[in-house]
Amino acid sequence: MNNSKNKLKNLKKKIQHYEKNKTDISQNTKNSGASFGFKISTEIVATLVVGVGIGLVVDNYFETSPFGLIIFFILGAFAGLLNIYRVMRRIEKQ
Repeated sequence: MNNSKNKLKNLKKKIQHYEKNKTDISQNTKNSGASFGFKISTEIVATLVVGVGIGLVVDNYFETSPFGLIIFFILGAFAGLLNIYRVMRRIEKQ
């Protein structure tokens, strides 16, 4: 009888251990997905801000308002999409 009780206790410990590991893995997966989304959104926003900044400087220097802003906004958007494409290819290789 004691042998069967010990087996049950060991089984319960193993089950608790696996359940704990399962929740740890699922939390890590959620965090990595959130960090990936944050990285992608940061890439887009950063390139757009830099593009708009350069466009405003060009417009003020050459007095070509609003053409510099429009052109560099579009270039910033393309740069952001290119960065996202590179990140996706890197992830795909892993």
